Amino acid sequence: MVDRFQGLDPDAFRSALARFPSGVTIVTTRSASGTPHGFTASSFAALSLDPPLVLVCLDRGADCSPVFMAGERFIVNIVTPAHAELAIKFATKGENKFANGAFEFDESGQPLLPDAAAVIRCELEQVVPGGDHVILIGRVHDARTGSGKPVTWYRGGFLRLGESAA
Repeated sequence: MVDRFQGLDPDAFRSALARFPSGVTIVTTRSASGTPHGFTASSFAALSLDPPLVLVCLDRGADCSPVFMAGERFIVNIVTPAHAELAIKFATKGENKFANGAFEFDESGQPLLPDAAAVIRCELEQVVPGGDHVILIGRVHDARTGSGKPVTWYRGGFLRLGESAA
């Protein structure tokens, strides 16, 4: 098979993708030893209403990747503008991501953002390879909404809904 994208400029591809606004989530879980883990993801989507499934993409190279792939549960926290700095922290390797105390723990010990625009609690249904990422498919067993508006990621920065983009 001929690689039709052999001459693809990675920077041009990344720039093209940045023109697609997406929501911002902080995805969290807890390891078998009880340590909380998380990452920021803009690659999140509803997959199915019946059964209720969502998907989120995780970089294989992320420090938390093995924990999520081996875990049983994860939570998708849809962030608000108030969480922008926290989302940057969760997108950075080596950060002590849970140090600020913004998270609470549900009855199963999973970390969640109590003031998120929405909190979607999932059981890990399947892990699917996807290039340099894995696709975590979660069966939703609980979802609740908050009062805050979500924030979007566009051209390398946060954009509040209702604002005009440059």
